Amino acid sequence: MTPAVKNKSPLTPVLIIPGFMSSALTVEKSPQKSWNGKRIWMNLSSLGFQSLRVGGALRENEKFRASQQNNPKGNKSSESSDALHQQYMKEVECKSRWVQHMCLRDDMKSEKDGIEVRPVPGCAGVDYLSSGALTESLTYVFGPVLVLLKSKGYKEGINLDAAPYDWRLSPDMLQQRDKYFTNTMQTITHLYRQSNNTPVIILCHSMGCKTGHFLFNFVRFHLGEDDGQKWLDKYIHSYVPIGAPHIG
Repeated sequence: MTPAVKNKSPLTPVLIIPGFMSSALTVEKSPQKSWNGKRIWMNLSSLGFQSLRVGGALRENEKFRASQQNNPKGNKSSESSDALHQQYMKEVECKSRWVQHMCLRDDMKSEKDGIEVRPVPGCAGVDYLSSGALTESLTYVFGPVLVLLKSKGYKEGINLDAAPYDWRLSPDMLQQRDKYFTNTMQTITHLYRQSNNTPVIILCHSMGCKTGHFLFNFVRFHLGEDDGQKWLDKYIHSYVPIGAPHIG
């Protein structure tokens, strides 16, 4: 007689709320068409990190060129110097455009004309600071955690998800512009229902801990104190902060 096989308990679903360093942002609209769809935070190439190896040489070359211009008897710049100068100017232009896309207006909520930068949704927005065969091994954040959870049977959109956010905005503007907190509530509800009504672990890191804390207070405000607490008791398994700046 074959013994009955016990049904495995569903995995406790996990929602990740990252810190600002690992909450990826992408360009959805830009006056520079080549920037549309470009990951801007973090983007090591836009910041010039891809040239760290030769960055010193670029700066030294610019100093040399300046000294030659100030010295009427100096030698003319060489082809190699001209090439380094062109590379330097391209980096300056790239960084300038990066700043243009990242900066908000003085009201700290509006973007520059023609520019829209938004969070990369889901786990793709929290895994690595910079994607790529080389950079992933150097810039991982939740990447190894996601790999481990998936090896244990977790599946994105079923019992595993992430809620990146535009960390440039205040919490009230996150809700006003992106509906971040109501959308996160919907994500939690979805994970709960997809996991056989199993409450969700809220795994937060760094500034994401404050964002998660704000989420809990938002639920009480949005639904009312009593109903909000009932919602939290029903859908939240635990709050797991990592490197939380709760003291200040």
